[in-house]
Amino acid sequence: MRRLILVMAVLCVVTLYVLAVATGNTSVLSQYFWFAFGFASLLVLTLTLMAGSYWWKLLQSRHRHEFGSKIAMRLASMFTLVAVLPGLFLFGVSAQFISHSIHSWFGNDTEEALNRSISLSKSALDYELDNSVRRAANIQIALIAADGMEEPLLPVLESNGKSKQFSQLNIRNLRSNQLVAEYNPLHLSTPELNKNLIHQLHTTGSVREIESINNILYAQGWLILPGHNNDNALFFRQPIPPKVAQDATLIEAARAKYGELSFTKKSLQTFFLATLLMATLLAIVLALLVALYFARQFVAPILSLADGARAVAKGDLDVQQTIHRNDELGKLTDLFNHMTVQLRHSREQQEAARHYLEYILNSLTTGVVTLNPENCLITFNKMAENILGQSLNSILGQNINQLAEQSPRAAMLADVFQQILATEHQNKPAQITYNHKDETLILLGKATPLPKDSGGGTILVFDDVTALVSAQKEAAWGEVAQRLAHEIRNPLTPIQLSAERLAWKLSDKLSDADAQILNRATTTIIRQVAAMKDMVEAFRNYSRSPALKFTNLDLNELIREVLVLYEGSNCTFAVNLSKIAMNVNADSGALRQVIHNLLKNAVEAATADISPEVSVQTELNNEHILIYVSNNGKTFSQEMLLHAFDPYVTDKPGGTGLGLPVVKKIIEEHGGRIQISNQKNGLACVKITLPLQVNRNAKQ
Repeated sequence: MRRLILVMAVLCVVTLYVLAVATGNTSVLSQYFWFAFGFASLLVLTLTLMAGSYWWKLLQSRHRHEFGSKIAMRLASMFTLVAVLPGLFLFGVSAQFISHSIHSWFGNDTEEALNRSISLSKSALDYELDNSVRRAANIQIALIAADGMEEPLLPVLESNGKSKQFSQLNIRNLRSNQLVAEYNPLHLSTPELNKNLIHQLHTTGSVREIESINNILYAQGWLILPGHNNDNALFFRQPIPPKVAQDATLIEAARAKYGELSFTKKSLQTFFLATLLMATLLAIVLALLVALYFARQFVAPILSLADGARAVAKGDLDVQQTIHRNDELGKLTDLFNHMTVQLRHSREQQEAARHYLEYILNSLTTGVVTLNPENCLITFNKMAENILGQSLNSILGQNINQLAEQSPRAAMLADVFQQILATEHQNKPAQITYNHKDETLILLGKATPLPKDSGGGTILVFDDVTALVSAQKEAAWGEVAQRLAHEIRNPLTPIQLSAERLAWKLSDKLSDADAQILNRATTTIIRQVAAMKDMVEAFRNYSRSPALKFTNLDLNELIREVLVLYEGSNCTFAVNLSKIAMNVNADSGALRQVIHNLLKNAVEAATADISPEVSVQTELNNEHILIYVSNNGKTFSQEMLLHAFDPYVTDKPGGTGLGLPVVKKIIEEHGGRIQISNQKNGLACVKITLPLQVNRNAKQ
């Protein structure tokens, strides 16, 4: 567009120059003026269309409420006024000036002065012409005298002293138009004689006039020579003095020019005004177009900065504006680029800090959840989802007080968060029981308020202390079991020995009836003492950690060996062992005890059904071995689901409540875990997870 405007400006200058030349040169006025005027009109129309296109685009931008359209419209309006108003004012003043100037050129004073100058010039010429006639009359007299004495006339023309003042002298016969004698040193031509001239000579005796030959004014004329019936006439031609001739020529030229201009006065005024109008229109439209272009160029950096600002607002900090100017707008663009660089560096630092914080939070073994002042969930770490056993993305941004209305699982989360939030103004954390699937977790949580200058809110920190609480319980029960085993075991042997001694000493001394009573009593004592010894042994097994000897063994083969012991039972076994070899690093005796205990409990529970059935299944899941022992009949009660692995908790008549705790302890010694659940198909299921390899130092 800049090149097009430059080309149009050059065309305007050339066109105006042609118009000016055509207007000032009357000889070529009609030849070039209207062509130049038409071309100038075409230029005005083209420039007007270009300016109108600019205005149309501005109006469309304003109608679409585009950013920057208002300031562009304002600048365009200002530039339009600046370009148009002075041009119109200048045109009005110039038009008046031209009209008054033209009228002053052709005023009465000018014409009167020119007429007086012409009259004065004519008087001077007449004076010189009279002088030439008087000098020619002297020669006429000499010729008449020579003719009367019948002397030759030519010597008179050549030798007369006054002949040297003339450029040409000759004598012609008026009847035959023949040259009688001639003095013509410059070889000038003689005017032809005609009837009017001859008649005027015969009537007045002389003819005089001013003639211009080769730009030299001459005073010339004819004088009748009396005698010979007035048939001869003297022709004379004398140059007018140069000063007088030059002034007369200039005055005559001015008079002719003035007459010509007077004749074309109206046309000249029209040409001048048309040229002025076209020059004004070209200047105004070109100035308007240039003003609109520069207004658009002025607004362009602002629009570019606005686009960059919008990109920055959307998060694009890589935007950089190209600097094409060396003014304040260029410096502003440079500052914008510097700002985006600083913002990008700041964001990179924030991102690095955020990633570092996320890394720390994800590395924590505790769950971290942050709430805004309205108790809406805003952030959490991965461990929070792992501990709670479910994704928190679905409730991100939601108020925790409204989660209970969504689903039972969301209600459990809301209860956990609310209990932790209640500790915000307390010094001690809250211990929370959280039921996840078929597992009960013990969570320990504490709420801490966030600084108000950072937006406020609350941070919830919680951890799964189930293993810690279980270990504390096991340690406490282990100590209790050890004390009970020690205190109970000591008197059992004397009691048993005393009962046997009584039976042995008194059985022969009592009657048969009394002996039978004594025998039944001592047998009962001995049997109960044996049962108490078994209980004491169970206490001892629970309280101590026996040394495990880890070897590489086939788990499927071990299960088959234990199943052989139950072939004679009235329970049906559904065995589905993996065909893939499952080699584990384990203590054979301890693992055998675990499987035996689980099968024994499953068989006892299955007998509650008419068709007792026990299912044993193994499978490989990634790097873990899964063992499932299921049974129909009796399932786990709610109390057992919650506290099955706590010592002395049992729902079996005569059970000690130490079987599953011992099993759990052995499994954990092998780096695994155990879970119990009730399946939807009515089966009770025990699930054991063991690693393929266990890297640990066995206790010797």
